[in-house]
Amino acid sequence: MTSLPLTPASEPPRHRLACSLCARRKVKCDKGDPCSNCLKAQVECLYESPAPHRPRKRAADEELLARLARYEDLMRQHNVDFTPYANVWVPSGLEEHIKETSQSPAPIITTPTRLPTVATYTNPTSKTNNTQTHDPEPAGTLERYLWSDISPELKYPSLRDKDDPSLHPTPTLHSICSTPQPPLHTLHPPPQHIYCLWQIFVQSVNPLTKIIHVPTLQQRVLDASWDLPNTPPPLTALLFAINTLSVTATSSTCCVSMFNSDRPTLLTRYRTATLRALMAADFLATRNLEVLQAFTLFLLSDPESELTSTLAGSAIRIAQKLGLDRTKTTDPKISVFEREMRIRLWAQLRGLDYRCRAVFTSIIKPPPILSLREFCLPLNVNDADLHPDMQDPPIEHSGPTEMLCVLMKLEISKWRQSSATATKMFESILEGPVRRKISMELEDEAIRELEEIYQERYFRYTDERIPLHAVTRAMARLAIARLRFTAHHPRARTAVSGGEVFVTKEENDMLFESALTWLEMVDVLKRSEFSFHLLAHLTSRASVDAYICVLSGLRRRGIGGRVELAWRLIEGLYGEHVELVEDVENAFFVALGDLTLEAWETRRKELVGGGEREVHVTPGFVRLLWERRQERDEGVQGPAAVFGSQEAVPGFGVIDDQELNWEYWNDFLRV
Repeated sequence: MTSLPLTPASEPPRHRLACSLCARRKVKCDKGDPCSNCLKAQVECLYESPAPHRPRKRAADEELLARLARYEDLMRQHNVDFTPYANVWVPSGLEEHIKETSQSPAPIITTPTRLPTVATYTNPTSKTNNTQTHDPEPAGTLERYLWSDISPELKYPSLRDKDDPSLHPTPTLHSICSTPQPPLHTLHPPPQHIYCLWQIFVQSVNPLTKIIHVPTLQQRVLDASWDLPNTPPPLTALLFAINTLSVTATSSTCCVSMFNSDRPTLLTRYRTATLRALMAADFLATRNLEVLQAFTLFLLSDPESELTSTLAGSAIRIAQKLGLDRTKTTDPKISVFEREMRIRLWAQLRGLDYRCRAVFTSIIKPPPILSLREFCLPLNVNDADLHPDMQDPPIEHSGPTEMLCVLMKLEISKWRQSSATATKMFESILEGPVRRKISMELEDEAIRELEEIYQERYFRYTDERIPLHAVTRAMARLAIARLRFTAHHPRARTAVSGGEVFVTKEENDMLFESALTWLEMVDVLKRSEFSFHLLAHLTSRASVDAYICVLSGLRRRGIGGRVELAWRLIEGLYGEHVELVEDVENAFFVALGDLTLEAWETRRKELVGGGEREVHVTPGFVRLLWERRQERDEGVQGPAAVFGSQEAVPGFGVIDDQELNWEYWNDFLRV
C-alpha cells in the first residue's frame, strides 16, 4: 500500500522529543519541523534520535545484595576472615550485553563480591584506581538511597536568596568617573538617619566582623554628622562603608519605612559614595589603617561579586604592606590597642580572601598550605576592655565575650595547627579535587573532632537567650551539619557507581538529619537580628540541595516532630519563591514540584489515616501545585516561560559542582 503525498492541508509530522536547542535551554518545544522557538530565534532546528533503550537491572539485584550482607554477618559471627576478598570487584558479564544494546557512554556495570557500607569503587576502565574504603558496619541492612531516582534537573541545583546584595551590583568605575557626580558630602543621609544606620551596624554587622572599635568610633561618628563637609577623607570613607553595610543588613520593607527609600536605590547610592570616598582617600596606595578598614567593610557589603574578588587581592597587598600579617612580632611603635585592631582586621581580610577563592574556584586557585599555618588569634575581650591609651594587654575572659562569633569561626585555624587529623585533611584537600583519595573515615573523624571542640569550648558556656550566643551556636551547628552532609552526599559516588547508591539505614537517616539541621539553622540565622548576607556563605548557593535531600527522604517519612519541621521549612521555601509554583514551564521548578507532591502523598496518607480531614491538612502551596499541574494537563497555558537558560530566572541558577574540592572545608575560614 503506497502512502499518500503530503498536501498543503496535511499537518506536518511531529517529533516525539524536543529539539536540541529547546532541550538545552529547558523550554517547552512544540516539536514542529522547525519548532516555533527556533523560528523565533532564527537558528537551525535539529532533532536528535532517541537513545536506544537500556536494559533495566534485574529485580533480583536487591535480593542478591541483601543475601550478600546476610552472608557477611554470618561469617563475622563465626570469625571467618573474608577481608582478602572484601574490596574486589568482579565483572558481572553484563558488559558485552550492554555494549550491544546501548551506545551511550554509561559506566560498566559490575557486581561486587561484597557491598561495603558506603562503597568501595574501582573503575575497571581506568588506568588508575580511585577508591573510597569503608569498613562494613557490624549490622544493618543495606537500602537503596532515594537520591538515585530523582529527576536529572534536581541533581545540581542552586538557589539564591532574593535579598542577595549581588542582585544589585555596584556601578562600574567607568560610569562613576565618566558621569557628573554631586558633591560627596551631599550623599550623606540626614543626621538622624546617620545615627540610625550606625545603630544597625553596631547591632547587626559589627558582632560578625569586629574590625572597628565601637566606643572610640561612636563619638567621632556623632561629631562628624553635624559637620559633614569638613570630615577627613578616611572617616568619610568609613561612614559611607558603614551606611552601605547597614542598608545591606536591612530588609526592603524596613528601608522604605525607616529611610523613605527602597533598598536598591540606597545600595546604589551608598556603594557609589563609598567608592568615591575611597578614591578620594587614595585607597590603593594608602598606609592609613582607617582607610583599609573602610575598604574592607566596602568589600564585605558584596563579598561574592567579581569586583570584590579583584579588589580583595589589593586589600591583602595593602595589609601586608602595613605589616598586618606580621602581628606575632612585637613592634614598639605600635600600641597595644592598634596591634589588637590589626590582628582583627587581618583575620577578616584573610577570611574574605578565602571566600572569594571559594566562589571563583575555577579561576582563582586554592591558597598555599603555608597560608593556613600559624597566625595570631584576636584576644577574647570586649571592646570596653580596650582603650587607645592602654599600656598593657588586657586580661582575656574565660567565658563568652563580644568576640564569640569571630573566635568560633577562627577556631578552625587553631584546630588546623594542633590536630594531626586536620593537618592530614587540609594537606590532601588543598591539593585539589581529591576526595576520592581520602577515606571517608578520616573525614568523619575530622568532623567529630571539630564538633567536640565546638561543644567543649563554645556550646557549654553559651546561653541561647542571648542573640549573639544563639547565632554563634546556629552557625557552628550549620557548618558541622553541612560538612557531614557533603562528605556523605551520594553525588560523589553516583559518578562511579552507575547512578545507584546503597547505604545502611543509619547513614540514610544521618543524611536526612544533616540536611534538615542545615535548613533548620539557616532558618534560625534568617530570623536573627544579624546581617544574613555575612552568613550566607555557610548556607551556600546549593542550600536547595538540602531541600531536595529532605524531600527525597520525606517520601519514606510521614509523621514525627522532625517531619513536621521539615514541612514547615519547605512551606517557607515556597512562600519566599512563588515562581516555584507559578512557572510550570521551567524544568527545574516542575521537577522540584513533582518531588514535593510525591513526598506530600506520604504525609497525606499518614494524616488522613490518623483521622484528619484532607482539606484541613493540605498546605496552600501543595494545593496550588496540584492546580497548576491540572491546568497544564488540561491545556491551559501557564505563565510565559523565559526563552533562555534557567539562569535567566531571577534567584535561581544551576552550578555543576560534581568535582568536590577544598571549598566546603574552607567555609569555616570565610568571613
